[in-house]
Amino acid sequence: MKISTTKRAILIALFWLLVWQAACLAVGKELIVPSPYSALKSFCFLLTSSSFYLDVAATISRCVMGMILSFIFGLVTALLSYRLPLIRSLLSLPVLIFKATPVMAFIIFLLLFLTSGKVPVVVCFLMCYPIAYTNLLSGLDNISKQHIELSKLYHLRIKDMIIFIFIPSVMPEISASLSLIAGLSWKTVVAAEVLASPKFSMGYNLMNAKIYLETANLFAWIISIICFSLLFENMIKRILKSYSPKPYVKSKVIRRAKVMRLSDRKSPPEIIISGLSKNYGEKTVFTDFSVRFPAGRVTAVTAPSGRGKTTLLRIISGIEGYDGGAVTGFDNRDISYLFQENRLLPWLNVFDNIALFLKGCVPTKEIRGDVTNMLELLELSASAHQLPAQLSGGMKHRAAIGRAFIRPASVLLLDEPFKGLDADLKNRIIERLWPEFTKAKTVLIVTHDKGDADRLADNQMFL
Repeated sequence: MKISTTKRAILIALFWLLVWQAACLAVGKELIVPSPYSALKSFCFLLTSSSFYLDVAATISRCVMGMILSFIFGLVTALLSYRLPLIRSLLSLPVLIFKATPVMAFIIFLLLFLTSGKVPVVVCFLMCYPIAYTNLLSGLDNISKQHIELSKLYHLRIKDMIIFIFIPSVMPEISASLSLIAGLSWKTVVAAEVLASPKFSMGYNLMNAKIYLETANLFAWIISIICFSLLFENMIKRILKSYSPKPYVKSKVIRRAKVMRLSDRKSPPEIIISGLSKNYGEKTVFTDFSVRFPAGRVTAVTAPSGRGKTTLLRIISGIEGYDGGAVTGFDNRDISYLFQENRLLPWLNVFDNIALFLKGCVPTKEIRGDVTNMLELLELSASAHQLPAQLSGGMKHRAAIGRAFIRPASVLLLDEPFKGLDADLKNRIIERLWPEFTKAKTVLIVTHDKGDADRLADNQMFL
């Protein structure tokens, strides 16, 4: 018969209480090992004392203060290290020293300079800071370069980049660091209180019980420290759990600040590439390459793999530099791009993954209707409130197609636009989207599919 988690926990607790009672009987001296009953009796007495709650509040406040200081300082220095390699190098040594130094060494040293009440807070900071710093820096380092490229291509505002890309990207490391320092802070603060002995503290009472050989009271304080430590850690974990990605209905994107249209649609431009050179190390992709893509026309670019088709689109979009030549004739703020990868933000649902990239170029009041219509055309209406992780590969790609096609831009760059879609679905999407959303645009398609090139393009170019 399967035992529930609660019953299992109760049975485990009863087992160890029996072990404790057996140890008490084996020693035969309550002064050394008090019985569970004696310890529980002392613990209940503590709960009736008003001074007990003052001690608990003082210890918790020191933990919280130490955690806040370590997290804020860790965040600031991690951001500086992320942006400035010199700061990263300078901080590597002190962070290593903080990690390697025993907590008792910090306590003894700080007692020479600080009052007893401040020592636990500073010790907590010194022990927790390296964890916060290294985790947050790791999170910043691991922010998807594809998402950053996406945000730059669509010229998201700094505020939107922070809210919808940077913070969600780093949230797993924020959660990990807070979970780790929640437990560590409690241990270091109580240890510092034992030696520093501030007037109101759980550690001070723990030391007093030991000095006066009040063993039952000592066990009662240990029980209370364990209980409050677990409550403290679980409370933080519950708060952090509420920020984990989960499906939602109400848009997180369009309920925010009003955004008005930046400008009217421009006439489709001619894309002019003159004497382009591009190298990746010793590999040459383009040498003195020149071409013109006519305004308002669809051009298909075909070539075997590795010939620079995707590189060409990245250079035109402005997210890839080049070594020589010029790319002119258009405004790179007036571009929409369908990448080979879906590049959906995993913490936003399908609706918001499209709506976010309309901010700044479509009035807020129109975004909901535009996105809803696009999802219907893509046959994704039923999945509008799902996260990307809940979608199939083809559904993710359709969402990415919608994001690229819906944006009002004069230049549309499409890298393998209909890959992975079955023939019937591809035909339906092309019939619905192509005439309306490529009208009055300069369109470049990179594709291996000769049928798509023949069907969709006015011109074809082979690299």
